Amino acid sequence: MRRTPIKVLVVDDSPLMQVILKKLIEESPEFTLAGLASNGKAALDLIAKTDPDVITMDVEMPEMDGLDCLARIMKEIPKPVIMISAYTRDEEESTIMALELGAVDFITKPHPVLSETIEEIRKTIYTKIKTASLIRVKKVDPRTIDTIMGKTRFRKHTLPSPSVHRLRPADKIVSIGVSTGGPKALRTMIPSIPPDINASILIVQHMPPGFTKALADRLDSLSGIEVIEARDGDILAAGKVYIACGGYHMSVEHSGRTFYTSLNQNGHVSLFRPSIDVLMKSTSRLFRERNIGVIMTGMCTDGVEGVRHIRENRGIVIAQDEKTSAVFGMNKIAIQQKIPHHVVPMDQIVPTIMDLL
Repeated sequence: MRRTPIKVLVVDDSPLMQVILKKLIEESPEFTLAGLASNGKAALDLIAKTDPDVITMDVEMPEMDGLDCLARIMKEIPKPVIMISAYTRDEEESTIMALELGAVDFITKPHPVLSETIEEIRKTIYTKIKTASLIRVKKVDPRTIDTIMGKTRFRKHTLPSPSVHRLRPADKIVSIGVSTGGPKALRTMIPSIPPDINASILIVQHMPPGFTKALADRLDSLSGIEVIEARDGDILAAGKVYIACGGYHMSVEHSGRTFYTSLNQNGHVSLFRPSIDVLMKSTSRLFRERNIGVIMTGMCTDGVEGVRHIRENRGIVIAQDEKTSAVFGMNKIAIQQKIPHHVVPMDQIVPTIMDLL
């Protein structure tokens, strides 16, 4: 158990956000403020001087923005970084790229429409900082960083993905649940799925509204297979990836032999909306032995009951292993309860799925 306070460096050009984060950090004996910086260049100097345990990093800043600063950190002095993002399209896209670069998580700035209370904001920030402090961050290969930073955003690869693939009825389902560390893992996994796969892929990634659309667009731009943010009533087709919309539970319903997505906002399940359990319980009921469940990195229990239902209904369950998980949490619990049939590293999840199909 950690006895010394977690040193947090706050990097943000907004005086208001600096005041809010400084106040929240100083109010808890579990944290101590390592320093304040208003841009990436100042942050790099402070990191060298203060050696923080966790860094909160604004996305848009003058002189050196959050993405460029994060790239330097991950190349030279890797630290757990939590991005601070606004609900704008540009910042949502940049946040997804930051997670691919190695940021461990992100926090959204207070939004008047969502009307979060200060207690909700406090709980979110405290939980994410404590989780980030437990993550062992490794240096990222400069070539990987250059690839991510140099990609033309949201331009579809020219891999073959004929429309006939998108119209094939779904006979089999791959249900994937992922949380902290998910965007980076999905960036490796999804582009490796062939467009002619004989299944629909449904994904719940714990994220708020707006960011799931940016994630889907980003993955679609990098992949031969089509990736969309699911809408209510989308007909499931083989060779297509559906990502649950932030703020909505996604389940699968059917009319005859046609299966389609169903979205609702009926409360939080396992503290989340979308919930992995909600998705997997519905696919286990409808697809039974034609269902592959995948539980991956994340600090929570969501998904454990879902993969249990899949196994009990004769589906196959895959868990990501500890070594390749950013946070060995929900997959750890599933493994401890002997639910998965296969425990594999992240880069073997898609090959395992293809072998099973």
